[in-house]
Amino acid sequence: MKQSLEKLLNHKVDHVHFIGIGGASMSGLASILLHNGIHVSGSDIASSENTEKLRAKGADIRIPHNTENIDPSYDLVVYTAAVKSDNPERREAQRLSLPIMERSDFLGLLTRTFEHTIAVSGTHGKTTTTSMISSILYEGGLDPTVTVGGHVDVFNGNYHIGENRFFITEACEYVDSFLKSFHKTGVILNIEEDHMDYFENLKAIQDSFKKFARIIPQDGYLVVNGDSPAILDVVTDLPCTLVTCGYGKDNRYQARKVEFDALGNGHFDVYKDGRFFESFDMVIPGEHNVLNALCAIAVSDLHGVEKKAMKTTLSSFKGAKRRFDLVGKEKGITVIDDFAHHPTELKATIKACKNFDHNNLWVVFQPYTYSRTYYFFDEFVASFAGADRVIINDISSDRETNQWDIADEDLSIAIQKNLQIPAVHLSTYAEIVDYLMDHVESGDLVLVAGAKTIYQTAYSFIERLKKQ
Repeated sequence: MKQSLEKLLNHKVDHVHFIGIGGASMSGLASILLHNGIHVSGSDIASSENTEKLRAKGADIRIPHNTENIDPSYDLVVYTAAVKSDNPERREAQRLSLPIMERSDFLGLLTRTFEHTIAVSGTHGKTTTTSMISSILYEGGLDPTVTVGGHVDVFNGNYHIGENRFFITEACEYVDSFLKSFHKTGVILNIEEDHMDYFENLKAIQDSFKKFARIIPQDGYLVVNGDSPAILDVVTDLPCTLVTCGYGKDNRYQARKVEFDALGNGHFDVYKDGRFFESFDMVIPGEHNVLNALCAIAVSDLHGVEKKAMKTTLSSFKGAKRRFDLVGKEKGITVIDDFAHHPTELKATIKACKNFDHNNLWVVFQPYTYSRTYYFFDEFVASFAGADRVIINDISSDRETNQWDIADEDLSIAIQKNLQIPAVHLSTYAEIVDYLMDHVESGDLVLVAGAKTIYQTAYSFIERLKKQ
């Protein structure tokens, strides 16, 4: 890999510095370089599990960001999108005229060092499906190198160093970052409006996905959700082989006889080209996860993985971390944590909760970004229709200011007014846990959802219940 990177960059790559090294993607990329004999340093605003793992592997970790962290001897500086142009390390690297690139550019560069990159895209489900595909291919003996945005049990982390043939990664459409990837197999799970601070409308998003699809060469594959009109509109006239998955009879890989038991565990049959292929069991709930699994099955089958490896993996696959995680069950109260931060994701996760036996369903939600909350306000309100009680936390936004004049309590007010569901706004995690302790009863299910640190309330609540 080192030689391939040096050839692509046209200069030596002995030392790479990562600004924002603690992020899920950045820490995975840094680990891959360490494994390939490249010296790694990096900085972040605070220590984390990821930074400490990297430190233990020999990375030079600096906390926090500081001008002095940049050395003129560095061969390359990589920064994450959350690191703005006024960051002291970015400014110092530019002052020293060091080679510098954004994370997605570097990831795109890395995809070119592997024989076959599998890139998983879509508005929702990327982390779960990437984790499924990676786990199946690993179980099937293909030993891929993997970087993913969540913790995968089989790898005990968010990355895996395998052989240099297969590289599996998430591919995010935000700011067109996935167009820098050089993938031979692509996956499109769904296309919906999101990131409206960057995209003008749905057509602009579809145009971006069309470009993603056209990167795939003639001997490659594009695996898509064939039930989605928004996807089918953009996958016409492609040079590669198109493979459709879904519930509809026209899909090449079709799910039939989908059932869920009282614990939310799924069972379904797969038909390929109209003929029975295999039956599968899952221990993660939701029809959306059946579609995710179906795409993972298709990708695995296209690359020669045996059915046994698919069945074994899916029957024990508990999802990536923060994807419908069972935090615990205490005093008859079940607590689930999920990464859902888009109204479609939230609606699907709440629907999945309905597969569990419970009395009242409580949803604790932390909105992420002012722009998303503003543009999808009505959709967010409607997504709570399946809940019995709702708690809304303050809007979290680390990449934009509140240009839309939206208040933290607006969602809870609208939920109560439009859906007649009891809803409150609470600003601190301590307030949320106290409220849950005072009101949640045995037999209830609590779903904690959001992209940032709201998960802490789920674990704090369980700990309080244990001490009760």
